[in-house]
Amino acid sequence: MSSARFYPSNASRQQAYRDRQRRKAVAPDVLCRQLSPTCTVYQGDCTVVSKLLPRKAAVVSDPPYPKYDYTKTRRRASRWPENFPGMDEPFDPTPWLQFPEVILMGADHYWVPQMERGAVWFWHKTPGQDPGDQAPCEMIWLSAPGPPKVLPHKWLGRMREGEENWVHLHDKLHPAQKPVKLMTHLVQHTAAPVVIDPFMGSGTTLAACVRLGRPCIGIEIDESYFATACARVQEELQQLTLFE
Repeated sequence: MSSARFYPSNASRQQAYRDRQRRKAVAPDVLCRQLSPTCTVYQGDCTVVSKLLPRKAAVVSDPPYPKYDYTKTRRRASRWPENFPGMDEPFDPTPWLQFPEVILMGADHYWVPQMERGAVWFWHKTPGQDPGDQAPCEMIWLSAPGPPKVLPHKWLGRMREGEENWVHLHDKLHPAQKPVKLMTHLVQHTAAPVVIDPFMGSGTTLAACVRLGRPCIGIEIDESYFATACARVQEELQQLTLFE
């Protein structure tokens, strides 16, 4: 008795063809990896890759912008030998505001008039703690209008709440790493068919998407952080299969 054969549907074949064409269209110096059928990552300049991105998408990201020096010694010596790409030049959010849904961290550092129509949330990093020389909160901008909201989640040096606390995560994977719980909450406030993080960093947004079963695309220009994000997302995917 012959074994049954699986024939992909027309929709599946068409999607696979579009994925292949998209990867072929990438500039030669941009690395593209398909970590899963619903997760694609690029290592390169997001301004180059942006031409290939689906327009019906939600952008959820923590973009780079000039802020404090991560290499500076504060209460203890910094473990970061250099700042990550993009911190030495102003960030222009305008190209990303063209997407139907947008959520951006650190919005007060690059505010433009087009952002007046959205909502502002605040990530409270130091609930019940003295912030010392660190910022007690971070502004989050959402393109969808709504009332202000405060999201408390401790994130003060090595005093980190949840799965990234010092016991589970001795050192952060990226200087500007965000809590996966926070990014999961933000992704849940989008409804687009795919989520894009054009400044992927250590891959926190993509990790949140994997847990939520949301298709996602990540872009990271730094080679070492790209490798870190890929390893992290692949670990999330492996964890997912254990519970299927």
